[in-house]
Amino acid sequence: MHNFHILYLDNDNFWANQVKMHLEWQGYQIAITGNEQELLTKMYQQSYDLLIVDLLTPVSNAFFLLEHLTQQNIMPATLLVSDKIDDHQINQAMHYGCINYVLKTPLFQKFFEQLSLSIFQVREQQRVAQQAHQTKNITNQYAATNMLTWEYFPLQEQVQWLPYQEREKLTVSYDEFTAKIHLEDLAHVKTQNNICLFSHRPVEYTFRYLFNDKKIITYQIRIQAEIDNIGRVNRLYGHIQQLSTEQHSDKNLHLKLSFLDNTANGLFITNTHNQIISINKAFTTISGYTEQEIIKQNTAVLNAAHFDSDFFREKLKHNDFWQGEVLIRHRDGHIVPTWQSSYILKDTSGNMAQSISVLRDISQQKAQQESIQFQANHDLLTELPNRILFLDRLRSALKLTKRNNTKLALILLDLNKFKWINDTLGHHAGDILLQETAKKLQAAVRNSDTVARLGGDEFSIIIPDLEKNTDAELIISKIFAAFKQAILIDQQEIFISGSIGITIFPDDGDDIDSLQKNADSAMYIAKKNGPNSYYYYTQALQRETENRLKLINSMRSAMLNQEFSLHYQPIIDLLTNKAIGAEALLRWNHGQNGYIPLNDFIPIAEESGLIREVGNWVINEVADNIQRWTDLGLPALHISLNQSIAQYSLSSCHIEWLNILKNKQIPAGSITFEVTENLFFERKNNHLESIKKLKQSGIKVSLDGFGTGYSSLNYLKKYPIDALKIDRTYIHSMVDNPTNAILVETIIILANKLGIKVIATGVENEEQLVLLSQECRYAQGYYFSRPLPFNEFKKYIETQHPNKY
Repeated sequence: MHNFHILYLDNDNFWANQVKMHLEWQGYQIAITGNEQELLTKMYQQSYDLLIVDLLTPVSNAFFLLEHLTQQNIMPATLLVSDKIDDHQINQAMHYGCINYVLKTPLFQKFFEQLSLSIFQVREQQRVAQQAHQTKNITNQYAATNMLTWEYFPLQEQVQWLPYQEREKLTVSYDEFTAKIHLEDLAHVKTQNNICLFSHRPVEYTFRYLFNDKKIITYQIRIQAEIDNIGRVNRLYGHIQQLSTEQHSDKNLHLKLSFLDNTANGLFITNTHNQIISINKAFTTISGYTEQEIIKQNTAVLNAAHFDSDFFREKLKHNDFWQGEVLIRHRDGHIVPTWQSSYILKDTSGNMAQSISVLRDISQQKAQQESIQFQANHDLLTELPNRILFLDRLRSALKLTKRNNTKLALILLDLNKFKWINDTLGHHAGDILLQETAKKLQAAVRNSDTVARLGGDEFSIIIPDLEKNTDAELIISKIFAAFKQAILIDQQEIFISGSIGITIFPDDGDDIDSLQKNADSAMYIAKKNGPNSYYYYTQALQRETENRLKLINSMRSAMLNQEFSLHYQPIIDLLTNKAIGAEALLRWNHGQNGYIPLNDFIPIAEESGLIREVGNWVINEVADNIQRWTDLGLPALHISLNQSIAQYSLSSCHIEWLNILKNKQIPAGSITFEVTENLFFERKNNHLESIKKLKQSGIKVSLDGFGTGYSSLNYLKKYPIDALKIDRTYIHSMVDNPTNAILVETIIILANKLGIKVIATGVENEEQLVLLSQECRYAQGYYFSRPLPFNEFKKYIETQHPNKY
């Protein structure tokens, strides 16, 4: 069927795609189009075996389109589909040679069954056309004296012909004529006549006919359609020829073998006792049964779905055709999914005499369908349920928990330092870590629980049927115990840990959104408590979460309401005792709560993603203030400012910052970005890349808080640092701790030799200033000035340069 091409015209995209998907599952090649212009283009480009036209899609009229195709001699076998039955339209369709008129029923499966039957007729036509070509030489052997006339008038449903041993031409109804055709040939005869009637193409076939004296005569017939000027079929006519007994036998064998064996689909014929009486080679391929093994066997031997023995007989009782998906049992015992199409042959009394069934193995299509469904509902790396399937199972679990009046725990787990492992050891190691974590989680839970990966390093677990709230802790203890076992990645032992938030239904919430928010809030607290910690959601936590959300919303409005401001703390040149620059420090004066400490809102800004907006606001404000100072005639000042590490994680951060300075016409050389050693410790490639880009533009880089944490002199020679700021804790302890005084002096000397500027921070008294020695040229602290708002800082600078004002 891969060479059977179908073109479908329908502007209902959803319906057309449903048809396309189902026909492709059956092995057809199908193209769809929504308008007649595109249809004509496709038909001029290639030939199609079948055209399906939705009656309402063409802008003008479907029958105008059919007439155009007929005139252009490019009209293939055609089906019309419509959402309503109209006798006039059906007659018109038949006059234009359409094979069938299929109703678009609300039940798609019923529509598709009728469509498949019509397509089967077209495929039969192709097979017979090829067969007719092969038998043409045989037909020409017979003498013209044996040729008789046969006519069929479709409007009157009458046949006129001269049968065996009759002297005058007989006129009988079509039903009377077909009633005497041999049962094994009846379906074939009707199919060929319909092909000629609806497609206007000549057909040739052989059939056996029963006479009153019980004599069976085999006829060879070739007919064609007589069409009037409006495309209506007035009659089918042609020559019918009687064959000899020997010819009948040979010809019958040829047709039988051709029909049965020249198809990729399995075919079997049953009798009135539901016994298989004939099969083809493809049937053996699909079922595993040879002809010797299956003949006379009841079809129940194939019945894998345990249908009632009269299932198909009941299906075919009121319709001559049925199709659907059927599971058959292979000879070796495994199940084979097939698409079965069955139609019946009736005797003269109208009772079922035989059935013919065609089987198509759809194992590959089913596997693909299952694979697509699995991918849509599972995380491909860990094969755990994804967020879609997780939410579906959570909804079902909540309904069951309500019905049974029990409890359910929802667990949210986040791996600690996963990003560090991913960045340090590579994504390959990160993938293995996630896969092994998934295995550990599945091993720790019950069969009734659901483990899902929601994304990144975040997992969630649904634990239904809790007898008491603390039952969830048994599973959590298994998880943390499993985490103590190392994971071997590239010959390295890696240990993982996690933070878990727990919320209970219905105690903490009665809907999915509430439960997820609660679990997330609890996990947030667990992270603060250290590795392998868990935390239950509480009402107090809810209040804390609500306050956190209020703070996030307040930050959003703070920039609009001008609640943010910058204060400037002077940086002093100790040789001149004058300010050569200042550090810009962010302040938030909340409309209701007053000044909010930096440590209270910056971490939340980083977690919520608002830090990008806040950081860009700071640079904009610094640029605006530099412009104002310049306009006021103040001397050029160098401004230092801190940007969060979270911002450096954005690969485009340097572009944004440089664009702000460029648009404000601020020289990049007048800005210093202060960074902490954590930026280097995280080893993020884009961090250093952003620093390099900033340096290339002329911006200076200062290492803030030197002397704390993992501070190392390696940073001074390894990374592009222009200045370092000695942390205030060292400055404060110099007076009472001589060792620290020596350390500070050593840092200053080494930095100066490396050409790195040194700034002592937190200088609060003259005693500290004296101990810094003459080697340290720059200092900052309350001894010189507290951080000042814009206007006060302006006055401070003016007092240092009295002659200019």
